[in-house]
Amino acid sequence: MKKWSLTVLLILALTGCSAVSAPVDSSPEPQTEGIAGLSAENYPHVDGSTATLPLIAGLYSRATGTDRKTAESLVSVSKTSSAWRSLYQHGCDLLIVYEAPEEIAQEISRMDFEIQPLGLDALVFLVNRGNPVDTLSQTQLQDIYAGEITDWSEVGGEPGPIQAFQRNPQSGSQALFLKLLMKDRDPMEPLKGLVPEEMQALVEGVAEYDGEGASLGYSVYYYAQEMVNHPDVKLLAVDGVAPNEETIAQKQYPLINNFYAVIRADEEPDSPARILFNWLKSEEGRGLVKEEGYVPAN
Repeated sequence: MKKWSLTVLLILALTGCSAVSAPVDSSPEPQTEGIAGLSAENYPHVDGSTATLPLIAGLYSRATGTDRKTAESLVSVSKTSSAWRSLYQHGCDLLIVYEAPEEIAQEISRMDFEIQPLGLDALVFLVNRGNPVDTLSQTQLQDIYAGEITDWSEVGGEPGPIQAFQRNPQSGSQALFLKLLMKDRDPMEPLKGLVPEEMQALVEGVAEYDGEGASLGYSVYYYAQEMVNHPDVKLLAVDGVAPNEETIAQKQYPLINNFYAVIRADEEPDSPARILFNWLKSEEGRGLVKEEGYVPAN
């Protein structure tokens, strides 16, 4: 799968939810067969999480016959929390999205949605490639983020303080962190500067190892490995299991969750959003998920 440049990722991540527009006349000839009932002119407003951008671009390309490069330039996301709110407020028609943070889930609980698991992803933990630690247990990670383990020497690393990044409360990765890892434990209050607004900033922060204090952070597997794959960052094994497509697909890696396609339940049977949602549930839709490098949901 083609890696997205960091510049493109940052530009797309910072843009809001909007309908994609039809390609200009000078765009290349269609490269795909399309999806019956959909075109660039009636394509629904699709929003989602940062890590679903490649799938959203691939879906637009497949549905409208637009070449992939053009499709990537036309789609955007407002990120997890804003995307859920946008669907609730009728700003968008369909989501390809990670789980909503608890605050957002409560806010939208009175809205009737149809939700279909599309794929599996994993909460992964990142360290600088020079860090000698290769694996941590869930208990060690919980203790680090609860502030009970503060030095790398306590978990088999070189002496030095653990600089533990967290995400902002509105992010999809923070929702997974609280649900899958921390559960009924409260994370410590992070230090100033260790709560980056963007996932890209977290990856860059982990990559900057100053030899005195090594950083620790988290993201979702697809973003960290497929979209960025920073040369100075490595993914830790958790409970001795390394995150990869095989261990995620077989649910051997312990911190796994679905991501979803979502529409409002009152969408008409022949609406573009309903057509696209139903296609995503088909074998063809499952094939596109796999083609884009994601692990399809069971």
